[in-house]
Amino acid sequence: MRESGTLFQRFCFAQASFESSRHVYRREHGPGQVRRFFNTSFTAFELRRYMMNFYFIKGSFTISELVEVSEFSRPTVTSTVHEALELGYLEELSVTGDRRRRDFRPTEPMLEAWRNYCNALLANPEFSRVLKLAQALMSMRELEAQPPGKDM
Repeated sequence: MRESGTLFQRFCFAQASFESSRHVYRREHGPGQVRRFFNTSFTAFELRRYMMNFYFIKGSFTISELVEVSEFSRPTVTSTVHEALELGYLEELSVTGDRRRRDFRPTEPMLEAWRNYCNALLANPEFSRVLKLAQALMSMRELEAQPPGKDM
C-alpha cells in the first residue's frame, strides 16, 4: 500500500475512534454510502462508529463489545447487527472454540461507505479547522509532557 493509502487508513482509524467517543448525528454523506441501512436509523449509524472502531483496533467485534461501549440495549444491538448481516454489510467470522462467541467484521460495501464518509469529512472546511486545532493541541500536550531537560 502506498504511503498516502496507509496515512488515510490511519485517518479512518482515528476518525472511527473519534466518532465512537461522541454522540452527534452527522449527515455528511457522499455518493455510494450505505444509505438503506446506516442513514435510516440513528441507532445503526451510531453503532457503525463503534463497529469501525473495533474493526480498526482488532479486526472484528462481538455484540457484547458493542453493548458494553454503546448506550443501546442488547436486543437493539443484536437486531441492528442481524439486519446488517442480512443486508450484506457485516459478515460473521468462523471462529473455532467457543460457539457462544460470535465475531463480526464489516464487508467491503461498509468499508467503502466509511471511506466515503471520511472523505466527506476531509472535504468539509469546518471539520478541517477542527482537525488542525486538535493536531495543535496534541502537539502542545506532547511538549508539555516532555521532561524539562529535553528542551531543544
